[in-house]
Amino acid sequence: MEFEQINLIGEEWPFRRPLDAVFCRNVMIYFDAPTQRRVLERLHRVMRPGGLLFVGHAEHFSDARDLFVLRGKTVYERL
Repeated sequence: MEFEQINLIGEEWPFRRPLDAVFCRNVMIYFDAPTQRRVLERLHRVMRPGGLLFVGHAEHFSDARDLFVLRGKTVYERL
C-alpha cells in the first residue's frame, strides 16, 4: 500500500499506474464548479474502473454522473 499527497490543481500528477482508491475529503468544497469538474476528470483518468473516491459529507458530484456513481454517503465509484 502506498500513500501520496498531491496538489489537485497542480500541473503534474506523479501516478504511473491506475489508483484503486483516492481519499479527497473536504477539499473539493473549496473549488468552484468548473475546477471541481476538471479535478474529477483528472481523478477519473488516473483511477482504475471500479476504483473508489472517498469524499467529505458536504461534497456532492451530481454533475459528474458520467464519471462516478455514488455508492454510499461519501463514497463514489469510478465508472
